Amino acid sequence: MTPEFVRRYVALTRKELCQLKRNHKLIVQLLVPPTVLLILWGYALNPEVKNLRTAVLDYDRSPQSRELISALTEIEAFRIVARPLNDGELRRSFDLREIEAAIVIPPDLSRTLARGETARIQLLLDAVMANSAAVAAGYLRQSLGAFNRGISFEITPTRGVAGGAVLRTAAFYNPGLHYSWFYLTAVMGIVLFLDGSLVASAIAVREKEVGTMEQLLMSPAQSIEILLAKTTPPLVLINVGLLMSLFFANTLFDLPLRGSFWLFAFAGLLAAWAAMGLGVLIATFSSSQQQAQFLTFFINPPLVLCAGAFSRVENLPDALRWFVVINPLGYLVRVLRAVAIKGAGIADLWQPLACLAVTTVGLYALSAWRFRKQLG
Repeated sequence: MTPEFVRRYVALTRKELCQLKRNHKLIVQLLVPPTVLLILWGYALNPEVKNLRTAVLDYDRSPQSRELISALTEIEAFRIVARPLNDGELRRSFDLREIEAAIVIPPDLSRTLARGETARIQLLLDAVMANSAAVAAGYLRQSLGAFNRGISFEITPTRGVAGGAVLRTAAFYNPGLHYSWFYLTAVMGIVLFLDGSLVASAIAVREKEVGTMEQLLMSPAQSIEILLAKTTPPLVLINVGLLMSLFFANTLFDLPLRGSFWLFAFAGLLAAWAAMGLGVLIATFSSSQQQAQFLTFFINPPLVLCAGAFSRVENLPDALRWFVVINPLGYLVRVLRAVAIKGAGIADLWQPLACLAVTTVGLYALSAWRFRKQLG
C-alpha cells in the first residue's frame, strides 16, 4: 500500500462523507430501521404460547375436576372461553375457529382417583400451527404434573408411564430459556447483511444513472480505491447500527454479551464488508437501482434461509449443504450467537471467523474485478 494509494483513498473517502452528510435519508435508513426491526422481531418471533382459546368439556363435574381446571388456568397458556355440554358443541366450536384447544375430562375421574388408578385426560388441539400445538401440550403436561401430587395422569393419545424416575434438566448458557435470545442474534446479522447489500448496490449503480462513471474513468484513482472509498462511510454506519441493536437487545430483552465486545464488532465489520462486496457485485450486473434491488431481493432470501438463523443447518437437504459453506451470513450468525450467549472467544471461533474472512475477501475481490472491468 503506497502513500499515493492512501492519499487518494482518504481524498475519495472525504468526498463520499460530504455526500453522505447531505443524504440524511440514507443515514436514517442505516441507523433506525435495524433497531426498529430488532424490537419488532424480538417480540413477534416468540414461540411461547399465551392465551390459547380453550374449551373445557367436564363430564365429571366433581370437586376433583374443578380443582384440575383451576390448576390449568393458573398458567398463561390457556384461557377458558367456552364450556360445551357435549361432543357436538365442542366440534362446532373447533369448526368455527372459536377455540384452539379443548380439555375433555372423563365422567369417572373422581371414582378413578379414589381407587388409586390412572386417570386419562384428553387434550384436543388445533394443529394448523404445529409448533404452538406441541408447546401447548407441553404446558398441559406441566400443569398436570403440578396437580398430580402422587396421582399418575396421562394425556391421550400420548400415554405416560407411571414410575419413580424423576427427570432433572440443566440448561447451559441460557438457564432462563429466553426464546428471544436465539432470534435476536439472528435478526442482528440478517439486518446488517441486508442493509449492507442493498445500500452498496444502490451506491454503486447510482454512478451509471447520474452519468459520473466517465468522470471516474478520467480520474487517476484506481478502481479498488474508488470502491473502498464508496463503501467505507456506509460500512461504518452499518456497524454503528449493529451496536445500537445490541444495546437495545440488552436493554429490552436482557440479551447478554458474555464474550468480547471487540470480537462481536469485528465479526460484524467483516460481514458488513462481505455484504457491501455482494451489493457492488450485484450493481455491476444492473443498469438501474430498481434492477439492482430486484436482484438483491432474489439473492438475499436463499442466504437467509441457508444461514441457520431460525432453524438448524442440518435440516437442509444434502444438495444445499454446499451453499452453507460459501454463505457469509451463516458464519456471522454463528459467531454473534456464540459470543453473546456462550461467551466464546477467538480460540473457539477461529474456524468460522477464518471462513467469514475468506468469503469476505473473495466477494470483495470479485466485486472489485467486476467494477474495474466496468470502468474499463
